[in-house]
Amino acid sequence: MVRVVRSVFASVFSILIAVSPMMAQQPQNPDPAAATTPQKLTKEQKKKMGRALKELDAQYKQWLSEDVIYIISPEERTAFLQLSTSEEREQFIEQFWLRRSSNPDLPENDFKEEHYRRIAYANEHYASGIPGWRTDRGRTYIIWGPWILQRRTRSHTCRARA
Repeated sequence: MVRVVRSVFASVFSILIAVSPMMAQQPQNPDPAAATTPQKLTKEQKKKMGRALKELDAQYKQWLSEDVIYIISPEERTAFLQLSTSEEREQFIEQFWLRRSSNPDLPENDFKEEHYRRIAYANEHYASGIPGWRTDRGRTYIIWGPWILQRRTRSHTCRARA
């Protein structure tokens, strides 16, 4: 009896081992339209986006290529470039900041204020022949915020904001 149980168990176990890699290789979502990964742009779409960027008013061009260059997602950038009127762009910018605000009900946007404060700090402290926001240190500061300094002592590690 023990021999039969062992052989049944071994057979079931072998089948599970053989079937599990095949199950792992099958796509979980066979519908390509439902995929959440962003699709790459074709050359034609890239050219169209480049032309749209060149045709933008100076204020929108600056907003897109200087102010929010480090925090805007590729999907948001593409959507912004596809807008045709200034009113649509203004509404997009307003929604852009509202999505990032910690409290959208307040009239002042804390995220927007902090972002522009970081740009000003980077320009003041990291400029070296080019604006501070364009340097690697400036970009890091704008994206991640103030540095966290660590000071090690024998007994513990002290962490303090710069």
